[in-house]
Amino acid sequence: MGTRSAGIDLLRIIGIAAVVVGHVWGGSIARAAIYTWHVPLFFILTGYFWTRGRPMADEFRKRWRSLGVPYLTWLALLIALLVVADAVTGEVADGTFGDALYGGTAAVRPFSAFWFVSVLFLLALAYRALERFPAGVAWAVALVGLLVAYLAPPLVTAGPLGLFLVPACLIFVLSGRLLRQLRPHLSVGAGAVLLALGAALVVSGLGTPLDIKAGNFGAPGFGVLTAVLISGGLILLAEALDTRIGGGAARTINRLSVCGIAVVLSHAAVLWVLHTPSSGGWSHLAAALVPPWAFALVALRTPASPYLLGANGGGRR
Repeated sequence: MGTRSAGIDLLRIIGIAAVVVGHVWGGSIARAAIYTWHVPLFFILTGYFWTRGRPMADEFRKRWRSLGVPYLTWLALLIALLVVADAVTGEVADGTFGDALYGGTAAVRPFSAFWFVSVLFLLALAYRALERFPAGVAWAVALVGLLVAYLAPPLVTAGPLGLFLVPACLIFVLSGRLLRQLRPHLSVGAGAVLLALGAALVVSGLGTPLDIKAGNFGAPGFGVLTAVLISGGLILLAEALDTRIGGGAARTINRLSVCGIAVVLSHAAVLWVLHTPSSGGWSHLAAALVPPWAFALVALRTPASPYLLGANGGGRR
């Protein structure tokens, strides 16, 4: 297996922390700083580290172990938590259980981020299916999906598990693949330029925040472009850190990164228990980050790891 990139693992950690921050603070500044790139980053990384030619059955098994199993495990755990909470307090809203099972946009706290995992799972399978066709076919599917999202957000958010969001999100996977193809010609300086261009679009107001779960892909064209520029710049800069991160630090970063999916799937439960408002405080952020990550680090050393954290290999995708 290939050597993991400590810089990319660090970027994943930052991206996961940004997801949590976005669920704690909902102000305009936080949205401009985070929602312009944090979810697209992971779709772009999927394309950037894509392995061509993998059979569909192997792709399904890989994504099932890394995404599907922890999704179902945390779904079962949180539903059990809700059952107990409802029996004790009776305050669980009607329809919560059905919405959780339907997933996608319908699932709210404590399942706020579940849509992302299911969409990533379906997105990988969709791109694998499209890989057999000329590249233009996948781009056409992505552009049509994006157009539908701009014209009819309620339509793309209506599917179970976020299924109808997949075509539009494909634009990010394809952008990641394109970045990978261009990578030999790009330097660290290019990463800084991409990041600066993305930031300039945000400051100018052209690069508006994306709320993909709600079917919002930002200002037509500019929202996606901003996400790609910022994510691409971050990836190039992160890779440049590999030579600067020593063995012990790299191993710690790797462990934290591997635990990330547990944080993604569990942090909203902490916010639900705390009744965190739309704009929470530093204590809410600490509670949503530290205990879930600490729990995941402990789970990493137990037989429950494949269920709670997924089967994460030592190499790249």
